[in-house]
Amino acid sequence: MKNTSLYIAAIAALSLTGTAQAKEKTMPPSTPATITTVYTRAGDINPKSFTVSVGQKVRFEVNSQDTGSGCMKEIMIQGLWNKPEPLVKGRPVVMEFVPQKAGTYRITCAMGVNRGTIIVK
Repeated sequence: MKNTSLYIAAIAALSLTGTAQAKEKTMPPSTPATITTVYTRAGDINPKSFTVSVGQKVRFEVNSQDTGSGCMKEIMIQGLWNKPEPLVKGRPVVMEFVPQKAGTYRITCAMGVNRGTIIVK
């Protein structure tokens, strides 16, 4: 009797663990992704490459340590955030979007010069 109760308890515990894991794997990406990068004139943006999921809400933040100049006075993400945003020292740039299609999206200045990438899987 003691062994039977122990066996039933073990099966119940394994069953619950498997259910929790199965739910976790099949759930859509509901947690917003926050991507943070830093802009400096000397180092451009750093880090430069990021990966997110299709359908996942993304908050892309650029912390500007310098005011941008020349073609890098503004930043945008072609296909995800097409409005150029000014880079001003001490003023964070925040872009929020939900990628609808997998692919590689370029982080650029307003003139289209590549500065980094966001990979959507």
